[in-house]
Amino acid sequence: MTNPQSDDHKAILDLLDRWITFASNKDVDAVMALYSDDICSFDAIGPLQVRGHAQYRAHWHRCMPERGTVFFQPLEPSIRVSGDLAVVHFLIRCGLRHDDGSEQASWMRATKQLEKQGGHWRIVHEHFSVPFDYENCAAQFDLAP
Repeated sequence: MTNPQSDDHKAILDLLDRWITFASNKDVDAVMALYSDDICSFDAIGPLQVRGHAQYRAHWHRCMPERGTVFFQPLEPSIRVSGDLAVVHFLIRCGLRHDDGSEQASWMRATKQLEKQGGHWRIVHEHFSVPFDYENCAAQFDLAP
């Protein structure tokens, strides 16, 4: 983990905070401004991979529900920076809060690779996944840290 006082560490934490805010507000334009043009995503929601800004923007729009509130609650991220590259990984609780107050949510694993482009950190790769039980191949949505 980088020095918590480093400018890069602060900038990356700020980017993650903005990502959480924008995604929770369903602000796809603001979220997409955080990504590199050549983003490659391995999202927990299909397809297997999404490449490029236009495809990922369309994917975000498909994943945003019309009703209810989406939320993202990350645990403390681990950040490693080397020059113009950084890797961040963390556990995150993602879900949908329905209008009646019920939730559909689970803990997931998240990794983001960032690159400093033009003096600003941009997400160039991200990966979200849900663990599965090897014995029955069922997703393990009930796991918690």
